[in-house]
Amino acid sequence: MANLLQAVNAYGPKLDLNKTAQLDRVVAWMSSRTGVNKSEVMMVLQELHEALIFFASEGTPVKLPGVGTFTPTMNRKGEIRIAFRPDAALKKALRDGDDFVGRMKNKSAASLTNEDLKAKWDAEHPDDPLVY
Repeated sequence: MANLLQAVNAYGPKLDLNKTAQLDRVVAWMSSRTGVNKSEVMMVLQELHEALIFFASEGTPVKLPGVGTFTPTMNRKGEIRIAFRPDAALKKALRDGDDFVGRMKNKSAASLTNEDLKAKWDAEHPDDPLVY
């Protein structure tokens, strides 16, 4: 028997992501917007990396307004990791999708209810009905 997650994965709305922007592209973009030399932008980003390591190694979260908070955490095996919680303004900037200019798949499916998903799944998979 299928579950709701399978139906959401099959029919739900999805972003069609582009290739990941690498550091050189991000640096060039930031430099063009700010007028700051590319090498200086690169240095600042490298120092941000070092700052996150430094403060995490002290057990100190780092809050970057407009970006989010980086918090050192530990899993049950004792491994230290860094958790990232995006800033509310960052999340809100794209939440409703009105400003999104990338590609989407199944955008119209955003309004489907669980019952709609079940009906669609069951019609296409009669031997594997959805149970939720």
